[in-house]
Amino acid sequence: MSDETTGSAGGSSTLGDGVTRRALLAAGVFGFGFSGLIDVLVLHHVLQWHHLVSAVYPQDTLSGLRTNILADGLFSLTMLSIMCVGGGLLWQSERRTAEPLALRPVAGAAVVGLGVFDLFDVVVDHMLLGLHQPLSQAGRYNPHWAAVSLLFIAAGYYIYRTGTRNRDGSSRGAA
Repeated sequence: MSDETTGSAGGSSTLGDGVTRRALLAAGVFGFGFSGLIDVLVLHHVLQWHHLVSAVYPQDTLSGLRTNILADGLFSLTMLSIMCVGGGLLWQSERRTAEPLALRPVAGAAVVGLGVFDLFDVVVDHMLLGLHQPLSQAGRYNPHWAAVSLLFIAAGYYIYRTGTRNRDGSSRGAA
């Protein structure tokens, strides 16, 4: 995400703001898993707008509902695992540095990860595989879902950029 790098041990280069690529990737993985977990908890369980495979298995039969709930549970565990891997890698990155990681670049990378999950969800799960549709509206909300996903990615990049520094120490991108 930055054009200024210096080498460091462990194959993880340090960016100009002192944050390693590894830390940014870890934050992105954490954001990806967090977004998936929030998606399944809020949209699938609380609001019950759809389930992970509700376009494949009907929700109006006991067998279909059980299959949908099982798929949601497995998806929840997968997203929790991804989030834990990202958090663990981020914690490990923090322990490897002499100073605390800069908050804005790390938070920005996490928001980018959140948007990447949402974009993956709309393109792969909704459009390509047809596993489910929000509110069972035959894809009516997919363009909106994709637009919001891209806004999350752009917002994350903006947060990242405003937290990085130029060589002279001045902040980049912030007005």
